This record gives sequence, C-alpha cells and structure tokens, in this order.
Amino acid sequence: MNNYFKLEQERSRYLLEQTLVLSTVKGYLKGTIKYDESSEVVEFATKLLAIIDEGLADVEERFK
Repeated sequence: MNNYFKLEQERSRYLLEQTLVLSTVKGYLKGTIKYDESSEVVEFATKLLAIIDEGLADVEERFK
C-alpha cells in the first residue's frame, strides 16, 4: 500500500511539472503571436500553441 502512494505522488508531481512547462511555453508563444510582425513566425507559433493545448488537455485528463 505504501508503494501505491509513492507511485501516485510521483505521478502527480510529474503531471504537475508537465503542466507548468507547457503553460510557460504557452505564455511565451502567445506573446510571440501578439508582438511578432513576421507572419511565418506567427503561423508557426500558432501551430505550436495548438499542439501545446492538446498536451495540456491530455495532462488534465490524466489528473482526473
């Protein structure tokens, strides 16, 4: 039983770390989209943002 709680704690910490990293990158990309004048950069950042949103949704689903 003790091992179960340790594994669950590790899993929660890992998912939290993933969420923090993805959220940080998401904020950076939003700033890039808002302030960059290059349409290619904005298009690339928008695609990355969509991928990150999918990743965050997956992480949130695993937390449930």
